[in-house]
Amino acid sequence: MNEGQKNINEQTEHEIDGVNFPILTDRDTMEGKKRRFRYIVISIGTFLLLILVFFLLFKGYQSYGKSRLNQYAASYGEPDIVLLQENIMGMGLGDDYEELPEGRLVYKGQVYEYNEDIMNFLVLGVDSRDGIGEIKIPGEGGQADMIALVVLDEKAKSLKMINLSRDIMVPVRTYDQGGFYTGVYEMQLALQYAYGDGREVSIRLMEEAISELLYGIPIHGSGALDWFTIEILNDAAAGVPVTVIEDLTARMPRLKAGDSLTLMGREAFYYVQYRNTDISESNNLRMARQKQYILAFFQRIKEKTRGNITFPLKLFGIVNEHVVTSITADQVAYLSTAVLGSSFSEKDMVSVAGEITQPGIYEEFRVDEEELIELIINTFYREVIN
Repeated sequence: MNEGQKNINEQTEHEIDGVNFPILTDRDTMEGKKRRFRYIVISIGTFLLLILVFFLLFKGYQSYGKSRLNQYAASYGEPDIVLLQENIMGMGLGDDYEELPEGRLVYKGQVYEYNEDIMNFLVLGVDSRDGIGEIKIPGEGGQADMIALVVLDEKAKSLKMINLSRDIMVPVRTYDQGGFYTGVYEMQLALQYAYGDGREVSIRLMEEAISELLYGIPIHGSGALDWFTIEILNDAAAGVPVTVIEDLTARMPRLKAGDSLTLMGREAFYYVQYRNTDISESNNLRMARQKQYILAFFQRIKEKTRGNITFPLKLFGIVNEHVVTSITADQVAYLSTAVLGSSFSEKDMVSVAGEITQPGIYEEFRVDEEELIELIINTFYREVIN
């Protein structure tokens, strides 16, 4: 291009009879403006349509996950309201009703029915020397040292967690190393996990034992992780802030009672796993630390999810190889929204009440049946308003 041509192309005005007029390009003409407007409208519309499609697909994915959670719970049938009512009457906590509809019970003068809006999830922390990655023979699968039942009420947007002591005495189904059933014996709840395969069978046995303890409540899903997975979860959340409530400097120098810090790596592991077995009721001390850590971890996940809605799925992907769970990605998609949209505070964390005894080498936790029934009514049932 020569200098003359360049000057002509760069002209923005031309002169007619001594008057300068602007040179109109396609961009300046009415038709050009219309084309540009249509392009912008189409671009914005396409973008909004893609967002809508993604939203609908995600909602469908969540809905599918929710339906499969309900299918899993259906295998447990209905709660054992008849047995619960019998025990309530036996303790003098119920009244006689001549015509009580099926599926309802009477407790302290009020009529209740099971709350169908809730979902129950079992979370287990397994003490296993070589992890939970492989199937094992009965007796070598490790013990369930942390046992918690998480209760989600999506309609009320509430979340509760029931801590169950590993030492609760329950009927435990036992199997020999060949996998053959050998009978039911009263043992610590934690041992039921050991009599499975260290993976899916162990989880199912724990589900059934806890469902039976709580009068047949259904369980919608479960997950078990070995203690070392805590480190992975903790660090993926960029650490968890706590104020240390029990001196653990014998294990980690920074874990001094009263100090506030962000747990990182192995510190998180010792904070939720360690207990001094030389101290009486050491499991209760550990459960208090676990409750504190879970609440702080939950708040940390909520913070991370505000900045990235896919963070729970990312977390699931990180630990998927280190946990055994009945919960799948579509169910995580549903739960991440439902759980993180629910209220959860210290008052929502309760423990099954009872008495600790030590008739032999090991401690035994005897449940207070009256307190247990009150907990069951308050958590899993709702009052029927006439």
